[in-house]
Amino acid sequence: MSPSPSSRVRGIAACLAVAASVTVGLSTASAQPADPGTDDAVSTTRAPEPRAGGPAGDAGPTSSTGEDLAELAELSEQAGALGEEIHLARTELAEAEAERDRRERAAGVAAGRAVLADLDAARDQSLVDHLAAERYRGGDTGATRAAVLAESPRDLVDRIGALQRLSGATTLALDEARAASAEAARLRDEASAASESARAAAREARERSESLDRRSDEMRARMDEVRSRVDALSDAQRAQWAGGPAAPEGYVAPPVDDANSAALNVALTRLGAPYSWGATGPSEFDCSGLMVWSYGHEGKTLPRSSQAQAEGGAPVAMADIRPGDLVIYYPGATHVGMYAGDGLVLHAPTYGVPVKLEAVEAMPISGIRRY
Repeated sequence: MSPSPSSRVRGIAACLAVAASVTVGLSTASAQPADPGTDDAVSTTRAPEPRAGGPAGDAGPTSSTGEDLAELAELSEQAGALGEEIHLARTELAEAEAERDRRERAAGVAAGRAVLADLDAARDQSLVDHLAAERYRGGDTGATRAAVLAESPRDLVDRIGALQRLSGATTLALDEARAASAEAARLRDEASAASESARAAAREARERSESLDRRSDEMRARMDEVRSRVDALSDAQRAQWAGGPAAPEGYVAPPVDDANSAALNVALTRLGAPYSWGATGPSEFDCSGLMVWSYGHEGKTLPRSSQAQAEGGAPVAMADIRPGDLVIYYPGATHVGMYAGDGLVLHAPTYGVPVKLEAVEAMPISGIRRY
């Protein structure tokens, strides 16, 4: 199956091919021009204007339209790639903040243990200090005093045994308390360092997210431009942009024999659904959102971004690809689709192009993952 025009407009590198394909398509369409003066719908739907800086009085509308569609393809690809980066950055931010919170809780527990150990050490030290004070004042806390006070040989043995046990228990308790206090102090220092490290990671992730948000404002404006220009296309031009039907004639979904093929069949129910950046269904989707929604119906939680989806699961060779496997596209993993069998991939391409089936190799593949 040859790639459809929709698949060719998915990447910047394919822009020239798109322009050429659109030029041919519109040249053919221009053989039977519509009369805008007799059709209100056509008269209110204008083709995109040529880009600024083009030659004045250019009499080549097909050529300029091809250039405009190529530019739309580039803007659309940039906006989609940035959207996937933002999904990834926000996920990383949430993970960093959760790790920071975990480390801070650990620091609090360690600090609490340190306080208790310090109290134990202070209590035992107080006992030792009391015994030392008794000796300083001339008191005899040893065997001589026990012998004087003993009422019988058996009583003497009992008193000496008790003194030995008390001395040993006090020494042991003090040693243990000091060891616990030292360990708690070590844990406190370690948890404090880990907490600061986690906070630094959270700050870095937040700064990255804020930077991406700033870029997102610019790209959102560009995406608004894409929307307005696509919406302004004529019916023929919009059909060229969409690139044909949502599914090729005669396509039959593969049988459901595992959770992945079941996820594919769920995704296939969304054929023809519109594309919307940041959407995860059930009526609109972006590329990674469609994967998340479809697998979610089968009890599997996928990462939110195409880049994270490219890192999860297990790698699969093209020779071993099965229905439901995720196909990752472009060097930056900025697009994703789901293998649908019969050499096709199901994906949400871009604005103005609905969820559809296309040739799996219509875009440059960077990897295949199985969840």
